[in-house]
Amino acid sequence: MRFSLATIFLTLLSESTLTVAEGNRRLKKAKEPKQPKQPKQPKEPKQPKQPKGAAPTAPPTSPPTAPPTGPPTEEDPCAGKTTPYSEKFPGPYPLDNSERFLYREGIIDEMPSSLCGREGGKNVILVIGDGMGWEMIRAGAIAKLIVKELEEDFGCDTKVGCPDNAAAKASFSGRTLSDYYTEGKGSGLSFQDLEGYALVTTSTTVLQSQNAGAHYAPASSLLEGSVSSHDNGLSPLAVDECTGRPIDFDPRDYEAEGGNMVLWSDAKGGQYPWDENYFTETPDTSSGFDPEFIMQHATDSASTAGSFATGHKAAVNMMSVTLYEEDVSTIVEDAMMCGKAAGVISSVPMLHATPGAFVVHSNYRKNGPQMQRSMKKINPTYIGGGCASRYQASEEHKDEMREGGVLADMWTLLEQSPSVPAANFYDTIQTKDPDNGDHVMMCFGGDYTESGQSNAPYRGLDSTYSNRHCSAGDVEEDEDGTPIGVNPTTPGELCDHYSPEEVAQLPPMKTHVAEAIKFLGKSDGGFFMMYEQGDIDWAAHANHMDDMLGAMLDIDDSVAEIITWIEANGGWESNALYITADHDHFLTLKPHFPEAVANFLINGESHKITPQNNSGVNPWSVAINAGRHEDDSKSQTEHISDFTTWTEEDIEDVGHFWGTMGSGGNGWGSHSSRPVPLSYMGDDGCIEEVMGKGYHVLGKPVVGAEGKVDQVHVHACMMKNLFNL
Repeated sequence: MRFSLATIFLTLLSESTLTVAEGNRRLKKAKEPKQPKQPKQPKEPKQPKQPKGAAPTAPPTSPPTAPPTGPPTEEDPCAGKTTPYSEKFPGPYPLDNSERFLYREGIIDEMPSSLCGREGGKNVILVIGDGMGWEMIRAGAIAKLIVKELEEDFGCDTKVGCPDNAAAKASFSGRTLSDYYTEGKGSGLSFQDLEGYALVTTSTTVLQSQNAGAHYAPASSLLEGSVSSHDNGLSPLAVDECTGRPIDFDPRDYEAEGGNMVLWSDAKGGQYPWDENYFTETPDTSSGFDPEFIMQHATDSASTAGSFATGHKAAVNMMSVTLYEEDVSTIVEDAMMCGKAAGVISSVPMLHATPGAFVVHSNYRKNGPQMQRSMKKINPTYIGGGCASRYQASEEHKDEMREGGVLADMWTLLEQSPSVPAANFYDTIQTKDPDNGDHVMMCFGGDYTESGQSNAPYRGLDSTYSNRHCSAGDVEEDEDGTPIGVNPTTPGELCDHYSPEEVAQLPPMKTHVAEAIKFLGKSDGGFFMMYEQGDIDWAAHANHMDDMLGAMLDIDDSVAEIITWIEANGGWESNALYITADHDHFLTLKPHFPEAVANFLINGESHKITPQNNSGVNPWSVAINAGRHEDDSKSQTEHISDFTTWTEEDIEDVGHFWGTMGSGGNGWGSHSSRPVPLSYMGDDGCIEEVMGKGYHVLGKPVVGAEGKVDQVHVHACMMKNLFNL
């Protein structure tokens, strides 16, 4: 069995009781060492009575203005930190929730006394393309349109190619991005036909100290140490070295004002993901644009999925808990509490960061036992995905679901097996119904296969599920063990992600999604479903365009199934659909990308859209290990270029590159902080109303991004539609 370094990297990367009145974002505090008694906080002041229909008065959603201080520096590590935020701007700062946000902003007329028992709620479906930024969507849309044109207009079988088809080659000669789209929503994929479109910020936090090289925001909460060092809440409060007191969360921007939030800046990153400065060798930096800005303090899927799931912000690696590591209820729990069905389906392991954040409370995304206990307690109506490593139900939990187990009457466990062909995979749940108390768990991959893969099969650009480059590389070190380069070791022989026999055991991703929504849709009380195409992100981490385009075709097909179901089950009057991403990566298409894609398909060599020189090694991680982040003699881009493996000819051949221009074709392999698209329909105007609004973190006001929404806003709109607030 062979694993690339990218696969190893991704593997390494990768309990709730409802205790407070329903509808008020029930919160269960995790136990922690006893702290000195704090003075009693005054109650939140009553709002003055308003005329009916008027927006209520409220505290501002933007933080008070103060002279910017910037982040701490080596020369002055306590710059701007000697007076805590709460002393500069006294509270109170009660924990917020989406219902209070909607009321405060005048989007709903009154606070609901309960989420349950309300008539008129919609089914809500959230689709997350993990890592699916604007450029990934454009790449997927163009690829789909090219495949369609070759097959329908030129009779070309894109699974094997048509190298003798001169007409096809002539038609695509000179084809550029301008022949498709260069800005905005675009077209080509199923969800690009939806009426609503917005951009979503993916803000996160920097607490205690930033990571080396600012490569991802730190996995640190307001409790001492890394979140990996303890279970939920089981650590003392982290102390601010500048004040000698527990850290006082500061909702202002980390870089600009010395706060704890990583916020978006149009000036530094461009107003839109299609800003022309990303596509030129000489970007205009006169107004502050910095092509490396989006490479600093990136978030992760656990934190962002938790924002979608709960409406609360947390740090990297944290899943549906507050910055104090306290559980906050997820939309799955809220739906089930009120008699609705709810669940998740993913192309990657079911308890991996994104799906896990909807059915788990964990301060650390790799704390397997804690995640397994939490998922068992939440008991979602439906959960499906890869069953590999720590990111699945425990074996004891699955045994309880199997025939003769104590949960066998409640749960149906679907498991990949050589004895069950894809066509019969879902036979046993056709008579199951959530209203009868039925629950479903679906498992594939991992120990169920000889290949041992954790995600669904990559289908590739040609949709054959075979013949791909298994990218690999070795880090070269000097005699002192310091990295000095990376050597690609991808074999010339092509490989399969799953064996043909294993592929035959599994339905395509669109069928997994269709069966999940069909089951949940039987609930008379309505339902919430989150579907994640997680391997878009996994492919992007490996700078692997062939795998990524296949995953984009999967999400396109799956969303088409969802839309078909919606149209046959009450339409947009009864259903709300949101398609977005948890974060972006850093992909750039060159103008001739369409011609490159078409030529590879015509020649029957679509695997070559990922160069054989691809290493699957993260170049900035290697550079940081070499201490390059401390070397100011070169830019970050220049340092990264020393650890990339594509040639200039590779970049020209494939028509795209990863990372900043000049860093080398495989010049990133990490997340970025660039806002991501949101396509939606059935939302009834909520997204438009929250556009540009601020929000609260631990009760403290965070400034909004002009013309954009944040992930916590998406949660608020989903709650509004699910419960008819």
